[in-house]
Amino acid sequence: MTISSARRPLVFGVAALTVAAAAACSSSTPSSTASKSPSASPKATASPMASASGSASAQTITATGKNTVLVLDASTAQALKTAGVQVSAVAPATAASSGGISFPITGGTLTQAGLKGTIDHSGGLSFTHSGKTVTATNFVLNTTQGILSATVSGKQVPVLAVSLSKMARTTSGSEIVATGITSTINSAAAVLLDAKLVVKVFTPGLQIGALTVYVTGKPA
Repeated sequence: MTISSARRPLVFGVAALTVAAAAACSSSTPSSTASKSPSASPKATASPMASASGSASAQTITATGKNTVLVLDASTAQALKTAGVQVSAVAPATAASSGGISFPITGGTLTQAGLKGTIDHSGGLSFTHSGKTVTATNFVLNTTQGILSATVSGKQVPVLAVSLSKMARTTSGSEIVATGITSTINSAAAVLLDAKLVVKVFTPGLQIGALTVYVTGKPA
C-alpha cells in the first residue's frame, strides 16, 4: 500500500450540618425556685471532605495544537497493497517522515492525568481502488469511549476501535506525548469500505495501526 499526500477533497466538605441543641428546663413550685439548665450551642465545623477531590486527576486542558501520527500495521499495509487499494493523506494531513500519516490537531479537551477526552483533527484519508474512492476526514479521537470517528459521506461515524491499554504518557516541555495507542477497524467501516471499493480486504477487527499523539494545550 502506498501512502501519498493528496489534495484536499474532502474533543469535573460537605458543609457540616449545624445542630443547635438548646435545652431549657424550668419548673415552678411553691416550695422550690426555678432552675434553668444552661444550654450549650456547639459551633458548627466544616468537614474537610472533598475539596481536594478536584485535584490533578480532574484537571483538564484544551488542546491547542500539534499532531497525531498513524503508522499502518505492516501486514495490513501489505494486504491493501496486494488488493490494489491505495491510501492517501487528505490535506492538511501529510505523509510523515516516519512512514506514517500525520493529522494536525485542531482542538479538544483532555484530563491532565489520564488524557481522557476528545482530540479533534483536520485532514483525513482516502482509499482508492479501480477508480472508486472513499474519503474519511475530520477525525475525532475519543479516548474515553475508545473510538475514532470520521466524516464519511457527510456523516460523522465511528470507524476505528482504539485501545489505550498500552499507552505511555510523557512530556517534553509544554508538549504531551502519548504512544502505544492501537486501533482496529469496526464492523460498519469494514463493510462500507469493502462494498464501496469492491474488495474483500477490510474485515472487522483488522489491525489498522499505532497512533502517537503529540499535543499542546492550556488549562480549560
